[in-house]
Amino acid sequence: MARKKGSITVFLSLTGILIFALIGTLVETARYTACSNHAARTLRLAAEGLLTEYSRPLYEHYGLFFLESEGTPFETVISKYAGDTFSAAKRGYMDFFRGQIQGVQIADKVYLGDNQAAALQKEINYYMTRKITKEQLEKLLKKSEKVLQTEKQAKEIEETVEEEREAAEMDKQFLELMRLVDGISVPDGGIRCEDEFIKMFATGEIKGQNFSITENKVWEKMKEKIDDTPATWEKAGKSEFLMRVQKVRKLVEQAQEQASLLRAGYQKFGGKSREFDEHDRKMRKLIDSLSVLSVNQKILEETERKLKQGLNEETMGQLRELWEDYDTTSIVFDYAGVEESGGGENPLDVLSSVWGDGILSLVCETPDKISKKNVADSDNFAKVYKEQPGETEDYDSRISEFTKDEEVSLSGVVGDAGKYVLEEFCLDSYIQDKFGSYTAKVPDWKKSLEYQWEYVVAGGDSDRKNLSSVLNRILLIRAVANFAAIYRDSGKKAEAYTAAAAIVGFTGLEPLIRLTQTIILIVWSIVEGLVDLAGLLQGRDVPVVKSPSDVLTSFSQLFQISGKTITGRAKKWKKAGKNSFGYREYILLFMAFTKKSTRLYRVMDMIQWNMVKNGYPDFHLGTCVFSVTVQGEFSFPAYFFRMVPIGKMLERDFRTYHISCRITESYL
Repeated sequence: MARKKGSITVFLSLTGILIFALIGTLVETARYTACSNHAARTLRLAAEGLLTEYSRPLYEHYGLFFLESEGTPFETVISKYAGDTFSAAKRGYMDFFRGQIQGVQIADKVYLGDNQAAALQKEINYYMTRKITKEQLEKLLKKSEKVLQTEKQAKEIEETVEEEREAAEMDKQFLELMRLVDGISVPDGGIRCEDEFIKMFATGEIKGQNFSITENKVWEKMKEKIDDTPATWEKAGKSEFLMRVQKVRKLVEQAQEQASLLRAGYQKFGGKSREFDEHDRKMRKLIDSLSVLSVNQKILEETERKLKQGLNEETMGQLRELWEDYDTTSIVFDYAGVEESGGGENPLDVLSSVWGDGILSLVCETPDKISKKNVADSDNFAKVYKEQPGETEDYDSRISEFTKDEEVSLSGVVGDAGKYVLEEFCLDSYIQDKFGSYTAKVPDWKKSLEYQWEYVVAGGDSDRKNLSSVLNRILLIRAVANFAAIYRDSGKKAEAYTAAAAIVGFTGLEPLIRLTQTIILIVWSIVEGLVDLAGLLQGRDVPVVKSPSDVLTSFSQLFQISGKTITGRAKKWKKAGKNSFGYREYILLFMAFTKKSTRLYRVMDMIQWNMVKNGYPDFHLGTCVFSVTVQGEFSFPAYFFRMVPIGKMLERDFRTYHISCRITESYL
């Protein structure tokens, strides 16, 4: 009986131990899971505690949450926050989760400018979604449609000018031939005759008909230079005449070169426009007559050879016979209108004379008050991240090239807004909300550059440079829109044509007149564009698309270009309303055409400059952190596995759990 009782006791003891071990294992396993979660939660809360130490001035002035990576190491701060949690367990409040921190390490940081400043864009999106809606973006794009159409119009103007220039180029060769053959040029409305020219030799009576000249004023200038040696060889001064023959022979060679160019140009471009039919007829006739140049050249060459041999009775007879074929009548130039032409002042010259002072003095009411601030490190963050924004175009040079060389370049000012999405609209609206411009001041905050919208678009190192770049860009858009309105006005076109005819001097040179007319119309459009710009800067309602009656500049005012007249005329526009397309909208469009990462890096530039300027000399935006990845190592004591029976059964001594956690925390 005693043996049976002992067997039961041993059996029950062994069974109890196994049950107890099973329960302990289950409890310890659950505790391990709970400790793992506790470790991860503690590490996450500690990391979040770190993020609460964001830069206050950065948030207060720009609404951005970023952590300055300066001062106490992040690992120390996180360990302190995590340590407070574990200290509470040691004091008995959380005895079940009592453990220790073995180590904290920052595995990764995402800085504000990383990945093309994606973190900055996220912060801005979060900040602006409370203010910006998709409907606002759609409204902007709809208002911009007419501005975007100017790109097509600009290309059409350039093509028109190019076609007219090609046709006018033949007229310029025509004028050069006129100078070489007849010796005649008409600078500034006056008639001038060269000392040597191909028709300068008279073989008969000296009268206009023998030189195909019917205009009295032209003949009066020309006959003073006529040399009658071929008609009176006995009175010839050999050396003087030989010198003239040599000079004229070279002129014939030049004329033949011009004739070749004229012939090739006409074959390529002649007959393209029916409006130039009469001009083409005259041109064909002229080209046919140029064949006599080769005959005249042979006569001059033979004369030169004989004169070098000596002038005697036999030689003079040969020369008389030779010069009977020297042609002074076949090549006929049309001087129609030269007697009536008094020349004319070119509006382009007036624009050129005032453009040297720049656009700011013409469209700003108080140019002396324009900010003179500048920075030494424009596009600094773009360079730091090795993402060059590319060459910023100097739009001022387009107008300068036009005033100097009549080079018309109006296209490429606007881009494609089809891919402009809400995220980018948030960014650009944020820029206009937090930063200032020439027309929108931001008070109570010192700035390294005053015109910050303009810096985002232009990227220059000074306020004057950035403002000038933006205004020139708007001017090119306005010039295209104004050209369309002026060109539709028959009265204005007629005024430009009359002025062009006076400038060119000959009504027969139709393509050259048409080119000059188009250049005058472009000048007119630019001057009207200056008035538009002045109106935009004054906050006035300038129509995006104009009718002819909307044009404020008259032809006579093209010769009265000054800042006072431009800004005064702009006051005729009424004040801008809610639906006006003003300076702000043009800037928004230009931002849309600027690479997004370039805009973000320029925002970073401005924030950095402004923070330093306002009493934070040690602030470094480039080291500000958006998110951190933290690796934490923890240890927790084992409770149930440390029991001797369980340890012996498992043949292992479990005393401590080692738990590793990795979490990522960011501001969004």
